[in-house]
Amino acid sequence: MLIDTIRFAHLLEEHNLHDLSHFLAHTAFIISHKSESLDTLAGVLWYLPVNSPIIVVTNCPPEEYEMLRLGLRARLASHRQLFVAHQKDDTLAALLRLHGVAHILDSSGHVRDGKGEGMYLGTLLAYLLRFPRWLVFYDADNLVPCALLEYTLAMGRLFMAAHTTYAYHACGTLHNIRICWAAKPGLRNGELTVASAGRCTSVVSPVVSLLCQSWSGLPEPISSSNAGEQGMTMATAQALRFASGFAVETFLLLDLLFKASPFHPTPMKALLQQYHSHSPHFHTKRDEEHIREMIAASLGSFLLFEEHLPLQVEKALLSICEELALALTPPLIYPALQELELSGEDDLPARYRLLEDVDSSGRDTDSLLETSLS
Repeated sequence: MLIDTIRFAHLLEEHNLHDLSHFLAHTAFIISHKSESLDTLAGVLWYLPVNSPIIVVTNCPPEEYEMLRLGLRARLASHRQLFVAHQKDDTLAALLRLHGVAHILDSSGHVRDGKGEGMYLGTLLAYLLRFPRWLVFYDADNLVPCALLEYTLAMGRLFMAAHTTYAYHACGTLHNIRICWAAKPGLRNGELTVASAGRCTSVVSPVVSLLCQSWSGLPEPISSSNAGEQGMTMATAQALRFASGFAVETFLLLDLLFKASPFHPTPMKALLQQYHSHSPHFHTKRDEEHIREMIAASLGSFLLFEEHLPLQVEKALLSICEELALALTPPLIYPALQELELSGEDDLPARYRLLEDVDSSGRDTDSLLETSLS
């Protein structure tokens, strides 16, 4: 296990730029969307590479889904690799049921609400494209999304630097890059306030650090336990399990650490890189009850590794639960994609491609949209 915390003195160097086109051509971007406005989502997508596959998984109200698709078509006509799928889609639910992941479905037979479920669907669709080598996950609630340019460039540099090493490929290294924000500004009483770490991350990351030190012997502090912005190789995405709801980001990290620990039946090589960005991150501020739910869900991930938790981690969890009056429950776990037999499903992503739809008469709906907007 190797943990690397990075701060770049500069972002753009001429000798690094020739690798960037290769990275972008083989990277799929997965966007988790729920209630963000069309303008906010379109702003995020505008800052993503126009020729890279972009997969939006939305859990917006079903009656708003088609209007969301139409709105994105009107604003992003150059994004020919844009896919938009609804989390409650019947076809996706049927596919998961067929492949033994029925516990991801709710009582109505649709995929459960939850961020982890949306990320799992996005990863599944990216995998079925068959050509991406890297995945990048971004949230849709970024209110100043120009920061995504820095995140994408930084991940491109880091992934391509690792990609050129023989040892990286020879041992099948799991590789995860997580973005640590420089600051999370917000408005309070009309004035700009700045926090250096998220309210959830500041509670959860120290516990992950304790666990990591015990499992790996590495003293490097973990500062990215709840990173909404992160990337990984496709091989890593296929190997990791996903958790339900808000537990997903912490659980993915714990599963990565576990697979590289001596407790795993076949320990793997793993590289965790924490990139400290220079860009501040502006996003929708949630109320305190929402933050408590996120903390509880994140800490519930530890219960899935209960037999391997050191005493100091158990004490830390107990202390936080007493202080915040939290009751922890383990999240649902969804199997790694490499455990599913997904041959013959390669045509599925095309169902959700935004700019190749035709109506029942065979007319291109791009032209229909232009007519309706004129």
